[in-house]
Amino acid sequence: MFKKIVVFLKIIVICLSATKLSASEKVQLEKFNDWSVLRQETDAGRLCYITSEPIEKKGDYKKSNRGETRVFVTHGPGKAERDVVSIVAGYIFEKQSEVELNVDGMKQTFFTLEDRAWSFGQDEDRKIIRNMKRGNKLTVKGVSSRGNATIDVYSLSGFTKAKQMLDKICP
Repeated sequence: MFKKIVVFLKIIVICLSATKLSASEKVQLEKFNDWSVLRQETDAGRLCYITSEPIEKKGDYKKSNRGETRVFVTHGPGKAERDVVSIVAGYIFEKQSEVELNVDGMKQTFFTLEDRAWSFGQDEDRKIIRNMKRGNKLTVKGVSSRGNATIDVYSLSGFTKAKQMLDKICP
């Protein structure tokens, strides 16, 4: 029951934040190896995040059908949302599916909505961030609405320094 409430609240917060965001320009502040630190001023407040693209994409799908693929750790807008880990798949996930994140053997499950995936709560976000700081490689496994399995591999080189900067620019 608690997990359902967390999922519901995350969906509401994301929807409300998305409607309040203005089209202000994103500013890349720094790049640490494979991770970038960005900031965006919005009507709802400052939004700061770190992000990376996969170093390897595997799966039986048409490459031209897949959009941008990224992993994010976000602060804001406002001080209520901190250390939110999310995935953008570049495709619509299979309905009511889950995504597996694996950091050097430490696995966690995320829920999906459209083309995005999130953890089941703040404690899970903290765990995955702790594992990402210690790890070398993040692997994300998902299934598209067409039934195609994907495996995206991310380097964690630069993650810790990027996360430290994120915490400084959006305390």
